[in-house]
Amino acid sequence: MPRLIRSSRGVTLVELLVVLMILSIILTAAVKAWDVTLERGRFESTTRKLNQLATVIVGDQDYTVSGQRVDFGYVGDMGERPRALRDLVADPYPGLPDSIQGWRGPYIRATFNESPEGYRVDGWGDTIVYDRESLFVRSYAGYGLSDRTQWITRYIGYDKDELERDTVDGQILDVYGNSVPVELLPRFGVLLRHPRLGQLRWDYAPVLAGGTFRFVDIAQGIHDLKVTYVHDVPPPVWRDSVLKRITVHPGVGARDLRIRINTDFVREKLLLEEG
Repeated sequence: MPRLIRSSRGVTLVELLVVLMILSIILTAAVKAWDVTLERGRFESTTRKLNQLATVIVGDQDYTVSGQRVDFGYVGDMGERPRALRDLVADPYPGLPDSIQGWRGPYIRATFNESPEGYRVDGWGDTIVYDRESLFVRSYAGYGLSDRTQWITRYIGYDKDELERDTVDGQILDVYGNSVPVELLPRFGVLLRHPRLGQLRWDYAPVLAGGTFRFVDIAQGIHDLKVTYVHDVPPPVWRDSVLKRITVHPGVGARDLRIRINTDFVREKLLLEEG
């Protein structure tokens, strides 16, 4: 009956080196794959944060209700660009009464696993750069100032004039669509409530020939427009007012508005002429 022969030969040095080489290749590949995954995660989280910062500053143009844009961000509430990113989480004009306070923040928050300053720190642990004049937010992506090709930059998409210096204009009409006669112009007043330097304010514009009015240097956002007509013929004096919510779009403004007031201008003119 044949006998089983057991080999007592050990592992040679060459075989051990081959195994170690294979393990080294596998480990190197795993480390590279991990580094790529980690870097991709940092890039994606930073890109999301930059997009979020840009959106809360100027609002989301795709956020609409009944077809109307309703989100104009920090600029829409304050009438100006933030001076620094910290303005998004702390009111830069504290102490104003609620009735005139524009700030509605915080507009952004750190996530639950971040420090309170996490909203302005990128995936590499560096501070995100905000440029108020050129309107962009930027991460150096761990390369600092040395390699511009690696920077991640999110431009906000508007210039400062488009955000803060728009025009609101229009014309006042009566119930029949007639424009304002010259004789009745002194009886009208037009007011616009809008934010400037963080404070809600009423600005006045005179009514010009044809019942036209115009406001300039108005920030984007949703504002209140009030037209008032003073009746004093015949006595007693009373007022007829129209309050309208208008939307001022960046770079477009709110142009050629038609504001109808519940008054017959022809009748009012005749009453005025009669005394």
